[in-house]
Amino acid sequence: MRRTILMLEHDDDDRYITQAVLDETKADVSISFVSNSTEFLQKLEATNKPDLLLMTYRASPLNAIEVLKRVKGAAHLKSIPAVVLSGLSNPAIVLECYEAGASSVIIKPSSERDTTEKITTFLKYWFKTVELP
Repeated sequence: MRRTILMLEHDDDDRYITQAVLDETKADVSISFVSNSTEFLQKLEATNKPDLLLMTYRASPLNAIEVLKRVKGAAHLKSIPAVVLSGLSNPAIVLECYEAGASSVIIKPSSERDTTEKITTFLKYWFKTVELP
């Protein structure tokens, strides 16, 4: 069964790398990218529910915390797992994300090898290990 991800990421390079690793691993995953939180929320309301939400912490105009609060406050969306990506390992940000309803927080890796490893592990966990709603 083909799984779907809706990803909020403003950085073109991060979107490119994510798509390249998905293609390289031949994951049975379809990913849709949006570059701002307004578009993310609109797409979430306008399309079939994705299996997973992936969002950068530093989104705009609303950051990931504000987006999480809206998603987790909507009865028809709150069951979708939401993963937040952050460029910084900051305990306060991590705690804030979990308190807002994040299912996971991932610190963006700095090397190509680590990026590939994290994305591969991410895919195995979310699409082979856990049961999604």
